[in-house]
Amino acid sequence: MRILAVDDDPFILELLPMIGQKAGFDKMSTAPSGTAALDILENSEAPFECLLLDINMPGMDGIELCARVREVPSYRKVPIIMLTAMKEREFIDRAFEAGATDYASKPFDIVELRTRLRLAKELIVARQGHLQASDKSLQPPLSCESDTPPPLSDAVTIEGVKNLIGEGALENYLKQLSNAGLGGSHIFAVKIHQIEAIHSRASMAEFSYALTEVTDAIFNALGATKPLMSYVGNGAFIVVSNTPHFETSEKLESEIQNALDEKNSEYDNGEPLDLEVSAGSPLRPNTSAMLSVRDTFERAIARAQARVEEKQKAPRPINIYSAYSV
Repeated sequence: MRILAVDDDPFILELLPMIGQKAGFDKMSTAPSGTAALDILENSEAPFECLLLDINMPGMDGIELCARVREVPSYRKVPIIMLTAMKEREFIDRAFEAGATDYASKPFDIVELRTRLRLAKELIVARQGHLQASDKSLQPPLSCESDTPPPLSDAVTIEGVKNLIGEGALENYLKQLSNAGLGGSHIFAVKIHQIEAIHSRASMAEFSYALTEVTDAIFNALGATKPLMSYVGNGAFIVVSNTPHFETSEKLESEIQNALDEKNSEYDNGEPLDLEVSAGSPLRPNTSAMLSVRDTFERAIARAQARVEEKQKAPRPINIYSAYSV
């Protein structure tokens, strides 16, 4: 695994290759600044497979560097591990919003950093395997170059949507909040009704469009809370809202649905793309133990699915926007 470590501290730049070598990663290059790192990435004959970025650097900090790296097509899925002594929520949020995959705290716990590097390697190996067989845990990018959508269970990443990150990165984000002792988050799921019918009928472009419409509606409903979220397949989104006072899931669901109804989404042939969603009641992450973030995700999805089944027993109100658009 070819690694590029970026830090303005010469001591850290000497230490990181030694830690990497002891962990079995001896192909580590270093850069003393964000500008130097971008030059190395641009001029490297072979792409790097993992990046270690210090957050607190003069000039271009690690968060800005992370965002700049994610703009390069060949580096959109490369694991990026942020290195920092900063545990304030602002920095954690900004790092993952910029595209960070993981987060390691200074001063370094050598065992922890080794673990982060090995997890990055596992992700790379698994992604390479995805070239031969589909794996829902890898979040392949949802591209419109193909006419056929990926399998419905795939946890695809919708490109170009701010604050929408991979499921693994969202899991690491919540773990980092736990490690920093930060609470105040709510986790809930949003599920698209009749997703099987939409998936079977839609082209790749139409399926991407449908997911993007729902994503936009969720963000608009949550407003200034700046949530992080992930599409995890089967028409389900996991959302982390960072507000201590969460409005009722029914009210939030209504706001999301109203936003979707106003869009009057259509298939390419002009026929209506009826997008209906359900939001499950929120969960609080177990910040004292965090036994399993993925278990929390599954519970959130189960609550959203239960809400879908509850609503399907009653007729849906008429879409007044569609009714008066004729």
